[in-house]
Amino acid sequence: MSRGDALVLLLGLAACQQKMRDQQRLDPLEPAMFFADDMEAQTLPAGVVPRGQARLDRHLWEGRTADGLLVATYPFTITRADLARGEQRYAIHCTPCHGRLGDGDGIAVLRGYPAPLPFTTPRLRDAPPGHLFDVVTHGRATMPDYDHLDVHDRWRIVAWVQVLQLSQHAPAAVLSADDRMHLVEARR
Repeated sequence: MSRGDALVLLLGLAACQQKMRDQQRLDPLEPAMFFADDMEAQTLPAGVVPRGQARLDRHLWEGRTADGLLVATYPFTITRADLARGEQRYAIHCTPCHGRLGDGDGIAVLRGYPAPLPFTTPRLRDAPPGHLFDVVTHGRATMPDYDHLDVHDRWRIVAWVQVLQLSQHAPAAVLSADDRMHLVEARR
């Protein structure tokens, strides 16, 4: 680079400024004379729904019917991919307390955190998906809420919990004839 090129480059760099940093702007809760109430922070007009807040599908967002009852179905079809995602999210968020199989023997419990109910207790086995979703979303007893998780991921976790429950307490009627025969032989 020649001396002349370097001088042009230095002059060009000296001319650059961070005008966005220094521009006029309103800070939160600062007076703003061009609004009727002289405040920068304006309330939304009546009837306006804040972005991302139109949660009209109660089945999806609350696990409840229009009447407020807990739902017994999922708001979308659960696929193998959903179960894989549910298993992954369960491993991240739930195993520290609930353990890998939902027995309530996670590492946090081994270190003194109160043990949650095993998923195989009759009360939880018989609970509809809406109840499990409600617990995941809002927490219960010592369990924190997980409403910060994506709503679909919460439903996927519920589906994985039900897989864990079924894997440990599948009714014999859903087993193949060979599997039922194996159970009969194992009991002898």
